[in-house]
Amino acid sequence: MALKIGFLGAGRMASAMISRLLEQGYQVKVWNRSAAKITPLVAKGAIACTSPGEAANDVDAVISFMADDIAAETVWLGDNGALGAMTPGALAIECSTLSHGFVVELSTKIMTAGCLYIDAPVTAVPAQVAVGETMFLVGADDTVLKQARPIMESVANRIVHFGPIGSGTIYKLMNNLLGAVHIAAAAELVAVAQKAGLDGNLVAETFANGAVASRAGVMTIPGMISGNHNEGIHFTTALRAKDAGYAMWLANELGVDLPVGRSATEMFDRAIEAGFGDLAQSAVLETIRGR
Repeated sequence: MALKIGFLGAGRMASAMISRLLEQGYQVKVWNRSAAKITPLVAKGAIACTSPGEAANDVDAVISFMADDIAAETVWLGDNGALGAMTPGALAIECSTLSHGFVVELSTKIMTAGCLYIDAPVTAVPAQVAVGETMFLVGADDTVLKQARPIMESVANRIVHFGPIGSGTIYKLMNNLLGAVHIAAAAELVAVAQKAGLDGNLVAETFANGAVASRAGVMTIPGMISGNHNEGIHFTTALRAKDAGYAMWLANELGVDLPVGRSATEMFDRAIEAGFGDLAQSAVLETIRGR
């Protein structure tokens, strides 16, 4: 009998993973705050649920993809939340990018209730997730990870086990802060190049083939050059700002000063204040242009 999975969230990344799980033969129950996003998944075989608790009832594992700590706390611990409906011994696989402190707190509550917790944020874009090229960044007990591996290997081409709960989140937060730094620096390159009259397409091509190219820069520079921040969005400015902020919280917890990370975080925060939160990350360029 196919394993049953409850899924919390149906955003870009979550929908890609749900589609992949359905293709692999899993039974998937899905809840999302906006029910309309579940409709395409139901057409593929998913079961729509009206609450996190309904999605978590009578399943082997619950997977969550939430935007932030507040949303994660609500779906796991709130009214009709997932934890209250889960079978003891079921897996709670938290793929959201959350703050380190909240992950530790949430995991304690879930394990106290008799369920198994896996700190498992991912690094990928939706297109990679859809074809099974997810990379999980895991913090978990060895025995718990062993139990979860069959599910995770159905959607991943790599599972990196960093250590105990919280360690996956530590890497993910610093990885995403590094992405913010790359994008902010790429925006400075484009701003100066455009101000000086350089050909934008030539700038993008040369960067992509140069020694300092990064995936984050390569993905965002075309939008900066064109000024179109509304299309091909796989990660918003607001989400990048949130992740960078959580990374800075972590650094403060550890007593580590991150001047470069702080500068990039402030740049993304200004983009939020300017109203670019729902746009692609390339919109951070507009903070330099002063728009």
